[in-house]
Amino acid sequence: MIISFAWTTDAFKAGRKSRTRRQWQDKYAKIFLNGIEKGKVHDAYDRQPRFGGKKIGELIITSMKKEHMSKMPDEDYEREGFKFMEENNIEIWKMNPRDAFEDWRKDDSTPWIVDFKRV
Repeated sequence: MIISFAWTTDAFKAGRKSRTRRQWQDKYAKIFLNGIEKGKVHDAYDRQPRFGGKKIGELIITSMKKEHMSKMPDEDYEREGFKFMEENNIEIWKMNPRDAFEDWRKDDSTPWIVDFKRV
């Protein structure tokens, strides 16, 4: 399976991203959930291959859960790669990383939170 990191490619490649939030349907997420116990390796791409994406690494998902965006903890600024982007003057969604992160927290959704480690 493939997970793309279009907005946070640089943070992923630098090893400064270990969590991602996904608006996956539960049925689709279960495919990934089933691979956790087996230590399944997934491909990381800079964007979906159908849009010309290239493989940038591999990862193993260590845990997954659903949680409302308003509960996103401060430490996810680092886990999601925003701190790396701030340190390297990289914008996300045409915003500085801190503003983007705080704006993201206001989203009224309950995505899948995917923790992973690079391999």
